Amino acid sequence: MKNMFATKPFKAVLAFLSVCLLLLAVSTSAWAEEDRITKKIQKYPDVPASHWAATFITRLTYEGAINGYPDGTFGPGNNITRAEFVTLVVGALLGKPEAPPAGQHWAANIMKAAENNNLLDTGEFALDTWNTPIVRQEMAKIMARATQFVQKEAPAANTSVYTSKITDFATIPEGYRSYVAQAYAKGIVTGYPEGNFGGDRQATRAEAATMLVRLIDPCFRLCEITFDPATDVAADGRMKTVKAEQYLMKNLQSLRFYEENGKFYFEGYVTEVPEGFVNELFISVVFQRDTGLPVANYSSDPYPAEKELPMIGPFKEEIKGIDSLIQIRYIEVTMMIDAIRHTNTTFDRVSYEVCWIFDSGSDNRIDAVNQINASKETHKFYDLSKVFTWRD
Repeated sequence: MKNMFATKPFKAVLAFLSVCLLLLAVSTSAWAEEDRITKKIQKYPDVPASHWAATFITRLTYEGAINGYPDGTFGPGNNITRAEFVTLVVGALLGKPEAPPAGQHWAANIMKAAENNNLLDTGEFALDTWNTPIVRQEMAKIMARATQFVQKEAPAANTSVYTSKITDFATIPEGYRSYVAQAYAKGIVTGYPEGNFGGDRQATRAEAATMLVRLIDPCFRLCEITFDPATDVAADGRMKTVKAEQYLMKNLQSLRFYEENGKFYFEGYVTEVPEGFVNELFISVVFQRDTGLPVANYSSDPYPAEKELPMIGPFKEEIKGIDSLIQIRYIEVTMMIDAIRHTNTTFDRVSYEVCWIFDSGSDNRIDAVNQINASKETHKFYDLSKVFTWRD
């Protein structure tokens, strides 16, 4: 395979690490002629790809955090009870506690864990209400307290920019207003298209799944990306991972590979990042050997690329030379944030601090490398059918 980083010596280590990660993630079949065996994601007939919460429901199902019904449906519009929602949050953040003694409510120890960790006030939900549907303002309170007391995130200092846009904010009970404001500011909770929050409306399973994913994975949050050098930059000058991933998620959510009128395209958007950082995108299309086509490399890197993408802004490219999808072996995508003026000397001064690597044959997993403090490999789930839309 032709190395997309070969033209830039100072990224030689990154290239080597990228290849190693891919080998670990997808095995040697990525380099063979055989089709790769991919892990199938459970799909629900009542949650089509077009459903607004499909990505979140799919992710939680994939990770075993939430299940469908025996008939194979998910019931995205069905209500979720207080006990069920607290169970999701406690399980995701604290781990599932032991089952309670016989005769007690199945969620007794879960509710106690929630109280002990400040997700709930003591006795906030009476035992005889645990099986009643939770409402949106109650969920918002739990979410806001989870970010503060469990995830140790500093509360947003100014929430007025959010509350001023909530048309029914004045009708939210006083005891919930600050929590709703924080949940909005954190990008975990949003309102309805008409601008209201609907705090007393019973929450749905789709809403619960969405809030939980945004809680545990900040790069999925919908808040506007704000950047503060005092809190978002590490001591060596590189952007902190959580913040960098928010910018990379913007790239990912815009990226699409699709077929149109018998031709194959990809399009997306390179998001602008603060001064002193570079948002880089590399796309490598590897064709079947019998096509005789060389690897097609595209890059937003400022160094001259074979096929150049913009450093900032939208792009659309046709994958030329083929008339069938089966002529493509796989497509590798690498996204990363570079710090231009960093002082870190680890790995021969490779400047990136977070890098996502994935490809068209993967099992909906992004291999993420974080080098703020040390090199390590993690895996993030993303439903790649949202990206490679020509795949079943």
